[in-house]
Amino acid sequence: MADEPSDEITDGSEEDRGAASAEGASEEISMDELVKLRQELEEAKRLADERLEQLLRCTAELDNVIKRNTREREEFARFASETIIKKLLVFLDSLEQAAKHDDGSRALYDQLLDILRSEGLEPIEAVGKRFDPFVHEAMMQVESQEAEDGIVVQEFQKGYMLHSKVIRTSKVAVAKRG
Repeated sequence: MADEPSDEITDGSEEDRGAASAEGASEEISMDELVKLRQELEEAKRLADERLEQLLRCTAELDNVIKRNTREREEFARFASETIIKKLLVFLDSLEQAAKHDDGSRALYDQLLDILRSEGLEPIEAVGKRFDPFVHEAMMQVESQEAEDGIVVQEFQKGYMLHSKVIRTSKVAVAKRG
């Protein structure tokens, strides 16, 4: 193998010195190539690290998008029926008024309320409770000796919550000491 450096000891003739200097040049090229290869390797490692970081960020972003989409779909499913339920509240109010005078209407009212409850609807408690502006709408104040200030004494229209979200406030009269 002529290209490989020789470990032989020479007598120092000019021919040998020329060959030795050619071998030294060949080693210098090899060192230059080695430095260049190391630089290329460092660049490739840096690029691989960048790509790994990008991949990890993209994976995290994808996970966040999936979680957000799942949350939005669940929220949509929970409140998809809100529009129709709001429209049915007028009918429910009428049935409640009729139920005060007729047992048949009472049965229909109870059935409809049970169906709507199964969809997440809950009536808001009002009479006897402290006025809460988040769930009650004060229509008037009534002087009262029996009730404390700020207590709901009369309900004009029942309020409702759908999955803990107020979809209609209770229309009420609130006591004030006179």
